[in-house]
Amino acid sequence: MDVKKLKQARKKAEERIYAIMDDLDSTGYNTQVYKDAFAKMSDKQFIDIMKRMITQDDFNLSIDINESEKDPKKKINLEDIEAVAKKHNIKLTEYLFMPFRNPGGKPVCTLSRVPIIYCPIKRFFQQMLIHKNSLSNDNSRINPVTGQVVSDDKTASTTNVQTYALAVTNQYNSLKEYLGPRADDPVSKQQMLTAIEQTGEVNIADLDIQTHNKQSINTTEVYCKAVGIDLKFAGNDMEIKIGDD
Repeated sequence: MDVKKLKQARKKAEERIYAIMDDLDSTGYNTQVYKDAFAKMSDKQFIDIMKRMITQDDFNLSIDINESEKDPKKKINLEDIEAVAKKHNIKLTEYLFMPFRNPGGKPVCTLSRVPIIYCPIKRFFQQMLIHKNSLSNDNSRINPVTGQVVSDDKTASTTNVQTYALAVTNQYNSLKEYLGPRADDPVSKQQMLTAIEQTGEVNIADLDIQTHNKQSINTTEVYCKAVGIDLKFAGNDMEIKIGDD
């Protein structure tokens, strides 16, 4: 694509986003947020954003609405969203496939399009949050070495305060989930996803959660060996050897 056509395509995409934001938020605040963000982007960065919007199911354009204000124009409801979506030809429903309804056979699909509402279930003890200014429930962006969430997904991690709170209230199964299949244990994570796909549900007791499967612990052992410390985790026991002694 030549530069002129690229500029025209970018301008058209930006104007459509601004129009949607204007319809959703009459104050113009959200439109200005995106104008400021796009103004700082190169053409390559803008194209990458558009590609992510098309190819990634978890990518979305966010909008901030201050509903504490008394002005009704600053508020938004489902009827407003539906009207804006109809105006801009945005689909709010989709066909839902449910493979767990027919294990081993063709997956069951709804006869008509239905609304899909994402319901986050991980967040807990929000009043104890210390540094988290945003929330995420995705773990697709991870450090390949340590297995820890990074970048925009970093806020999906469990804080020390949340871990302590779960421990002192005897919520050990929650800890096993958040620090096991929902963290850096690929073995139990695959078991969890397979069970959900086949049956629609999963029990933490049915997962093979082992210390040696946790990528962060394996990485720690390697780093310790590099400095002469033989550190081995085995179940609930930990053995430490320094040097040749």
